[in-house]
Amino acid sequence: MSDNPFEYINTPLKEVPQELKSKVMKDVAIAKLLMELASLFSLNAGSVIERTIKNRKE
Repeated sequence: MSDNPFEYINTPLKEVPQELKSKVMKDVAIAKLLMELASLFSLNAGSVIERTIKNRKE
């Protein structure tokens, strides 16, 4: 029989090993960098449509 994960909600948090913590933080930093690079090279359709409508009115 498996444990009920909800029994552990009110228990104190355990310390994570430093190696694991640094690996997770590095992975998060890489993911954030990739998201920022993707936003630089992708087309922001909302702003393009907004600029097109403004230019048509002028």
